[in-house]
Amino acid sequence: MTIMKEISISLFILLLASVTAYSQKIQSGVYDNALLIAVNSSSNQLTGYYENYTGWDEESNSPRFSCVFYIEGEITDSKFSITTYYPNYSETILGYIEINSDSSINIKLAEEHGGCWNVEHFANEPNKFSIEENKDWIAIKFVKSDKAYFYNEKSEDKKRKAYIIKNDFVLIKKIEGDWAYGVYEGKTITKGWIKLSDLN
Repeated sequence: MTIMKEISISLFILLLASVTAYSQKIQSGVYDNALLIAVNSSSNQLTGYYENYTGWDEESNSPRFSCVFYIEGEITDSKFSITTYYPNYSETILGYIEINSDSSINIKLAEEHGGCWNVEHFANEPNKFSIEENKDWIAIKFVKSDKAYFYNEKSEDKKRKAYIIKNDFVLIKKIEGDWAYGVYEGKTITKGWIKLSDLN
């Protein structure tokens, strides 16, 4: 085999590997029960949040430790930068997401968010997550106003009694003009239109 032919084969293998890696896409959905990811394929924007708890306090009847943070970034390659923070707080922690496959990603942060050390580590080494359920979300947003009301239609006179409060997360299925159609999964599931001005 000639040297030129060996080089050509090596370049082809490298090209094939890079194309395969880049063709892998992050899916919107639930990852390992604690991580929710939404991908807007038209803008390559990723949003999501991690929420998990550990340790049970019998006196307060609640978990002792919590790890909650919001995620946002632009998908530029199989490995891309993200910014994470607690909703409505200015302090951010940078990191990255790396795509392993269509169903698996790694997340690595520069340092731990408060409380996360007792729940799950993100700064020591990349943390792997596998998708459990695909969803049709295009964004995940949080409430920035004191209250965000649900509407039956994109109209002021279709306002409902149902509302969510500051820092609550909403799973967005579509955005039209100044409105977002979202789902809130609390003790009960609430769906409807929400004003974008009430969300981050």
